[in-house]
This record gives sequence, structure tokens and C-alpha cells, in this order.
Amino acid sequence: MTEKEYSLGLSQTQVAPGTYTFVADNAGTIAHALAISGPGVSPTQTSAISPGSKAQFTVTLQQGSYELWCPIDGHKALGMDTHIRVGAAGSTSPSGGATPSSTGAGGAY
Repeated sequence: MTEKEYSLGLSQTQVAPGTYTFVADNAGTIAHALAISGPGVSPTQTSAISPGSKAQFTVTLQQGSYELWCPIDGHKALGMDTHIRVGAAGSTSPSGGATPSSTGAGGAY
């Protein structure tokens, strides 16, 4: 995921349930950070990321909608806010013993 004044760039906006590592790359000229919230995820965020630096966190996503934003004061209101959708459109979610536990790990974002 690329962050800059004042936008967030995702490589995908829809993914399958699983565990993902979000890598925030600050391509801007001021400090940014990255936060996520949604079903089954405790509010999670990076610390402030200096220009030219990266930070990451790993979360397990289940079916639903998740919000990602920059938690630095005022940045969300300036456009650093986006959503991802987890789960395949038009399909039903498997119950119980499905196996998506390591899907997507490795920084696709």
C-alpha cells in the first residue's frame, strides 16, 4: 500500500478471507500511518511512518468490509481513507473447516 498526501493506494480492493500483511510505504513528504478496522479485527495501526520509510502489520480478515485510513490528525478527512471487501462476490462463505489461514501473506498491500 502506498501512502502520500493525501491518498492511499491499494493493489486490490477485494480479497479472499485469510491472513494478510499490510506494508505501508510512505511515498509522501510528511509523516503518515496506517490503521485498519472491521469484522473480527481489533483496531490496529502502525506508528508514524517517516517519508521514504515503511511499516507493517499482519491481520486475519474474515468476510465483510474493512476500513483503512491514516490516523494522523486530519489526514483521513483529507482523503486518506479507503475500504476493502473480503469474500468472493456471488459465492457463499464456507462454514467451519475452510482453510484460508495463510492466504495473501507477504505484503500484497
